[in-house]
Amino acid sequence: MTETSHQLGRMNKFASFFRGYMGSAPVIAAALPIPVTAGKVIPTYQEHTLFLTAYCSMFCFLIVAFVFYRRHRIGTYLRPESWGKRSRIVGRFMVSWLPLVAIILTAASIVGYHSALYASLDAQVFPPNSTLAEMLAKGTTRNLSFASQACFFASYLGIFGFSTFAFSLMAVREYMQTELGLSEVALVDRAGDPAVEKVQGVKPATNTDTAR
Repeated sequence: MTETSHQLGRMNKFASFFRGYMGSAPVIAAALPIPVTAGKVIPTYQEHTLFLTAYCSMFCFLIVAFVFYRRHRIGTYLRPESWGKRSRIVGRFMVSWLPLVAIILTAASIVGYHSALYASLDAQVFPPNSTLAEMLAKGTTRNLSFASQACFFASYLGIFGFSTFAFSLMAVREYMQTELGLSEVALVDRAGDPAVEKVQGVKPATNTDTAR
């Protein structure tokens, strides 16, 4: 019994740590453009550094705020009594898989940005043996078409925007799961799902039964 209690205590500590990490991750992701851009971790033209830092951080914090603002709608997709409704199936699917879509879009934005960056550098003339830092300091995107510039800046914003969106969705889902008192076992077993209980021959739980 003591060993079992010890294991449960360790699992509870891990769960608390993970949920705390997920709760702070969106804020960290939203603030990430400031040190990353200022520290030149991701190569950017020198003329873009300041406004990319400001725009990316503002954009990311707005994403975090919007996802948290929509937390109640996300919570409705987690409630077992709504799982059997067709109108909720699409919502639950989106809540479950949108983070993965955002992660894939983050990777696509990374590839797109670096491709656009090096293509713009190749289209310019620099002194022989110039380093990347020197080319970024002297280079510009003003010679690019409007569509190319839009793709260039959108891909950079997408790197941080999509990653922040993924973090925010996962964090708010964990937050609403805790607020609704839904355990991991209940979500896995789909306890209270009318479709599952109908197959198992169990009477669906009502709000009154849940309260009891």
